[in-house]
Amino acid sequence: MKNYLFILLAFGLFASCKKDEVEPTDDNELITRVDLTFIDPANKSVTFSFQDKDGDPKTAPEKFDKIVLAKGVTYKMKVGIFDDTKNPVSDITKEIEEEADVHLFVFKSTPAGLLTTTITDKDKNNLPVGLASTVAASSSAGTGKFNVILKHQPLVNGAKVKTGQEQVGSTDV
Repeated sequence: MKNYLFILLAFGLFASCKKDEVEPTDDNELITRVDLTFIDPANKSVTFSFQDKDGDPKTAPEKFDKIVLAKGVTYKMKVGIFDDTKNPVSDITKEIEEEADVHLFVFKSTPAGLLTTTITDKDKNNLPVGLASTVAASSSAGTGKFNVILKHQPLVNGAKVKTGQEQVGSTDV
């Protein structure tokens, strides 16, 4: 019997970014679903989702999957971001790819050693994006939380603010 690592997927969805002192020049999309697809070394994939159909963080989400990964395995992880209120569903992932120089995913595991995430995709300025990563599960079985944060870091007064760090910008997810 395999030992598994159990992780709770923790997300908060926001319909729009918080306003900084200077308003960003581009609008944000409604985000209602986040999919995390983990691909193991045998190329087998499994997807876990978080869905909040109205995008309001004050109401309970409709779907909140528990992530279950094999201990000691390193996975490739892909992130998908969607607006399910549109027909057909709007794949916001493509927009984030196109605007990679103003987006950054931040991944936090609690406890810290439960998962180790390494972002593998870069923007045109060689800064991390986070739509593609590797995730190494701890060799010890355990449970915890895996927070996924999407930072929106547009130009402010014509100056770049994205540095690869979480502290700047507003939170989209």
